[in-house]
Amino acid sequence: MFKNYFKIAWRNVYRNKLHTAINLGGLVTGFTIGIIILLVVYAQFTFDHFHENRNRIYEAYQVINKTNGQEITNQFGYAPALVYKKEAPAIEKVTRITDGGNHVGYKGKDLVIPVAMVDEDFFTMFSFPILKGNRSNPLTNISDVVLTVNAVKKIFGNEDPIGKTIMVSAGDNMQKFIVTAVVDEFTNSSINFEIITRIENRSNYTGSRNDWNNRSPNIYIELKQGATPLEAETQLRQIDKKYVPEWYEDLAKKGLKADQLGDVMATRLLPLGQVHFSTRVNGHKAISSMQIITILTVGLLIIFIACFNYININLSNIFVRSREIGVRKCMGASRWKLFIQLWSESFLVCLIAFIISLVLVRYFLHSVGGLEQLKISSEAVIGQPAFILMAFALLFFVSLVAGGYPSWLMIRLGVVETLKGKISLKRNSILRSSLIVMQFVIACIMISSTFIIYRQFKYLQDSDTGVDKDNVISVQLHNPVKGKETIEKLRSLLANDPRIISISGSDINMGRGSDHRTVKSTTDFTFNNQTIRTNVASVDYDYLKTFGVKLLEGREFSRSFGTDTSNSVVISQSVAEQFHDKNLVGKTVGADSSSRGWHIVGIFNDFHLYTLEEKLEPLTLTISNNAPLYYGFVKTASQNPVANMESVKKAMAFLEPGQEFNASFVNENINNWYQAEKMMSILFSIAAFVAIVLSCSGLLAMVLLVVQQRVKEIGVRKVLGASVQSISMLISKEFLYLVLIAILIAIPIAWLVMNQWLNSFPYRIHIQLWMFVLVAFTALVVAMITIAANTIRAAMQNPVTSLRAE
Repeated sequence: MFKNYFKIAWRNVYRNKLHTAINLGGLVTGFTIGIIILLVVYAQFTFDHFHENRNRIYEAYQVINKTNGQEITNQFGYAPALVYKKEAPAIEKVTRITDGGNHVGYKGKDLVIPVAMVDEDFFTMFSFPILKGNRSNPLTNISDVVLTVNAVKKIFGNEDPIGKTIMVSAGDNMQKFIVTAVVDEFTNSSINFEIITRIENRSNYTGSRNDWNNRSPNIYIELKQGATPLEAETQLRQIDKKYVPEWYEDLAKKGLKADQLGDVMATRLLPLGQVHFSTRVNGHKAISSMQIITILTVGLLIIFIACFNYININLSNIFVRSREIGVRKCMGASRWKLFIQLWSESFLVCLIAFIISLVLVRYFLHSVGGLEQLKISSEAVIGQPAFILMAFALLFFVSLVAGGYPSWLMIRLGVVETLKGKISLKRNSILRSSLIVMQFVIACIMISSTFIIYRQFKYLQDSDTGVDKDNVISVQLHNPVKGKETIEKLRSLLANDPRIISISGSDINMGRGSDHRTVKSTTDFTFNNQTIRTNVASVDYDYLKTFGVKLLEGREFSRSFGTDTSNSVVISQSVAEQFHDKNLVGKTVGADSSSRGWHIVGIFNDFHLYTLEEKLEPLTLTISNNAPLYYGFVKTASQNPVANMESVKKAMAFLEPGQEFNASFVNENINNWYQAEKMMSILFSIAAFVAIVLSCSGLLAMVLLVVQQRVKEIGVRKVLGASVQSISMLISKEFLYLVLIAILIAIPIAWLVMNQWLNSFPYRIHIQLWMFVLVAFTALVVAMITIAANTIRAAMQNPVTSLRAE
């Protein structure tokens, strides 16, 4: 029986080529977007799922309840982790994770590969796939190093790396390590690395291992079986009060209020499953849970539009199929069998569209730039049973929704009317009108969202960050330990080049370069009973000059003052405000107990060292002969950027012979901060275009249906003297009313949704009325063009032809 259904379905699909092509086009679009959405959602919500002990692993973070809101950090001193493991009964394992640099040497090769430094427990906590070598615990010894497959290819080529000795940066210096294991490629992990070794090797570890204040590492904790996060947090609270009571005393003096759990300050635990989406704890991520939900919503809305479009087009097919349905009923076909027959045609069209979409999805994921940010591996995901079930559920759902209503409507037609071919649909069908309204509501929301997201993206991209980012070249240095020396030589080489304005360097890049390296070092200390908290960056001479940052008081670092490289600092205005002292320049303040303190020589205007998706933070600049510098910055004249870059490239080739030249313009780096918003803008642009095209297709189908029903009425009106314009307006106005209703519904929804999205940004645009007026005008114009193209043609037909007997 089912074989016969599909055979007849295929014949009908093949016979009605135009309808089939239109339906296939809409469904392929809907399915392609739908499957990509499923891939995105499945991949993102299964982040970190490959770790066997993921339900017992947590990231530690600290919360301080200040008068102006919560301050949250996931960076700790070197001391807390080992103390937590030793003294908290609920904790079984702990690992710190920090940056070790990005320099690797082997057989005369100097490579730039990021290095992570962790504790011995790391590979026993996390289930990263070890391909070869020590699988039980490859970081047992201090001298052990573990590489990923990608790092092995870069360093060794086809050599077997196990047991080989390589030089790896460990903070400020290079050390020898022995390769003990190779980790296979992995995806969907919040923790990423290419080279990993023990944190005890870090150059500053000996002097900082008992330090609670100078924050750098992240801490991950694995609880014992049966232990709860609340139990562990209670124990961590007691440990913090034991080892750093002065923190609590200082906060109490400021009169800060406790939160709902009774804490003014506390160490809390974030489940590993939430780390990937945690913007509060981990700052701005490549993609947030809100963005994933937004993408899912967009995909579902496009699928619904495709379904509505299918319904609208198939409704016009009722006239063609009416006699066939009447004959089948006369021959004894039941309603159920008729429904199965008609629905099987819809399912067949959906199945063909689904197969085409799978092919297109594979093409898009491998060929369309920007989608790699979503970290989708179609090969890894499509074979998963859960994904297969979701995909077939989508296929069944769409075929049932899209083909169900027209099939149900057809089987309800009367036998006599269908055999005579005298059937008509209600002119003002609530359901058909609702479908058109819903399509245009979705389309208008898409257009509004696209416009607002794009404007927010441009706002972030074009906003003043407090630095002169134009014509500044950022150069990655291959040997950060000798970074200051390299920058000084670069100054000498380019001293007579009139295109070079100034040269400086730092351990932190401005923006996101090709290495994607972003570090944040934070410290706090007490001064006159005030807690001073600041980020710290190590820089070279002329840093403020290179970036055009204005000095408010004092001076920048100068070679004329030999003490600058020992303990002098230049602080931002927001750091100075924390001291509540108007005469800071020239004073020495205690940054930590082991040093001579910081001698403040200047105060500069605040600028954004990090993305505008984070609030502006206090910053202190230090300079030292021994501090590693990872990046050089060259301020150039604006006449010829390409020639300027080439000049710097030649100089670096002389200073670092045989090394790859990795450089970019700072304005490009800053734009890279906002790739997620750019991707969202592109996604919504595509979605808005698809939505309006599909909506207009559905509207076109309904206009054709109405014109077909009213063909004789149009002929009579023309005979009685009606003009083409009046007839066209008569037919058009009921559809324009529907579009207008859709606009009125869409605008408040779009405003609420986008305002909520914008609230996640500390720096944002403000939604204005003219934006929605523009969207409404666009929707009305597109709808009028779609309607007019057919109503005018119908109104211009010869009335004799319209009134001729059937």
